[in-house]
Amino acid sequence: MFRGWLVVVPALLFGFASPASERKDFRGLTNELDEQWAEAFYNAPDDQKAARLEAVLTRARDFRNRHPQRAEPLILEAIILCSLAGADWGLDSLSRIQQARDLLIKAIDFDPRAMDAAAYITLGNLYFRLPGWPLSFGDERQARRYLESALVLFPDAIDSNYFMGDFLLDQGQYSEALPYLEKAQRAPIRPYQRVSDGKLKEQLPGLLRAARNQGSGADLFSKLLPDLGAP
Repeated sequence: MFRGWLVVVPALLFGFASPASERKDFRGLTNELDEQWAEAFYNAPDDQKAARLEAVLTRARDFRNRHPQRAEPLILEAIILCSLAGADWGLDSLSRIQQARDLLIKAIDFDPRAMDAAAYITLGNLYFRLPGWPLSFGDERQARRYLESALVLFPDAIDSNYFMGDFLLDQGQYSEALPYLEKAQRAPIRPYQRVSDGKLKEQLPGLLRAARNQGSGADLFSKLLPDLGAP
């Protein structure tokens, strides 16, 4: 991707980028930031994770400022905020989560299909994993609605099926969870989501065993945020 002064050169030579070029650059930067988030979230050492996420967050906010009417920058910023809240838990973490929720709701208004319905999936995870009032806004019924909305738009995607299966597993609905998890297992890894989808694939065997044996299926994402409801 072009950065800094390099962007000026084609602008000076050609006056402006063509719409096709702008679309390509937008998609490319969306995928690049998504991959940078995934590398920081999944692969960075714990003592480096927060700093790596902060760096990606700065780029994501710049991306949003340059594309204020697009859903993808909002989704990216929201996902990074959620990850940062868990990696660097402190007094401002709940504020970050609230900001993330607001960004995701706004993203749905712009384009609910953006990034394969990632706004619906992320909201579903937040409502599922967070405690309810008065500690936070967790709500299992709302979580189900968001996850179901993602499935309506992308019924065959790995993440929409994975997270619905994970949610149902947590609810003790083992037989209902199993078809979603099996569908996620069959789904291909998307070329623009190699790191994230690869991690989902790594988690699936444990979740499938839990669904078939009707046991606990805690996965990597259960550690995203602290258990705020714990005494």
